[in-house]
Amino acid sequence: MYEIIAMLSMLIDHLGVVFFPGVEWLRIVGRLAMPLYTYGIVQGYKHTRSFKNYLFRLLVIASISQVFYTLLMHKYDPNIIFTFIACLLLLKYFEQTKDGPFLKYFIVISGALFLQVFQFSYGTYAFILTLIYHYNKWVILSHNLLNFAAVFVNGWVTQLYSFIPSLIIKCVPNRRLTGKARRFYQIFYPLHLAVLYLITILLG
Repeated sequence: MYEIIAMLSMLIDHLGVVFFPGVEWLRIVGRLAMPLYTYGIVQGYKHTRSFKNYLFRLLVIASISQVFYTLLMHKYDPNIIFTFIACLLLLKYFEQTKDGPFLKYFIVISGALFLQVFQFSYGTYAFILTLIYHYNKWVILSHNLLNFAAVFVNGWVTQLYSFIPSLIIKCVPNRRLTGKARRFYQIFYPLHLAVLYLITILLG
């Protein structure tokens, strides 16, 4: 069920970005997508049999998506899947490194700043949210504090609504998609970008 909400809210958000940029409620609904996708990525990390294969699949999706993301959004920054890949690599290092704590935290903080400096989607925010969902402690409170920090630092007022997915995650059991529905979910990001771009071409 989380996957369906994520897909629908992301589609609504991008419809707002591309076709109705002045309609605020579309962007507000869209705030549900990123946290749910982040949660899904974290769950994939926890349950995958092969981290390398999981990362490779994400890299393929990210690379295909980048073409349509750039054409549709007229942006050259990395799309959100590349952000998730970077977050997973940082999380993997954070958990498995045998180095001393100072070097361990220094490299992780440097990686988070790297996301911000090189304009990965959501930047440091995405990595902190990844940690919140991975360690699963005080999720709603932590997410709200993160959102208030985002408002203070970046002015992301609409991001305040993104705590709703955390409420859903903590209060509503998920029914994970399986079979063909699961495959559709996995390709939905590049697919919907391609379809939206095709519509913009047809509309001239």
